Amino acid sequence: MIGWVKTTPKESIIEIKAKVVIPKDAITGPTQKEVELQVQEFWVISKSEPTLPFNIADASRLVLDQEAEGTGGGDDKKEEVKEGENLGPVVKQDIRLNNRIIDLRVPTNQAIFKLQSGVCRLYREFMMDNGFTEIHTPKLIAGASEGGADVFKFDYFGTTACLAQSP
Repeated sequence: MIGWVKTTPKESIIEIKAKVVIPKDAITGPTQKEVELQVQEFWVISKSEPTLPFNIADASRLVLDQEAEGTGGGDDKKEEVKEGENLGPVVKQDIRLNNRIIDLRVPTNQAIFKLQSGVCRLYREFMMDNGFTEIHTPKLIAGASEGGADVFKFDYFGTTACLAQSP
């Protein structure tokens, strides 16, 4: 089974059935040193492409030369940092944006979302603690931005307005 598991490409979605056990000898590699998993079943739910547009480790790397990270022409997926720095490939911005589903998994992006979520939670808690009620009102827009199909139009102080159709 280990030979087959090794052939599963990185970033694949897998399902594992395992037994949690306390090992006889201390584990030195991973962060969890108290227990180990004895895998009983290993299922590949969705196999990723063998070669992804970029690796999360490459996109996580600190880039000091912002020009190296800028958009580039052509089919280059990665570009080496200046000579002598030997930091590995730099994932360019256009590659990140064209493959946003992978870029969202980079720890830096995850940290931004966690910060944003924390700020919103604290703001919401403060407002609730001070007697405010959260409401979700319809959004008024100046025109039909959704392509004009079945929009709700009305007069808004002498100007035509519409209710936004997007959530």
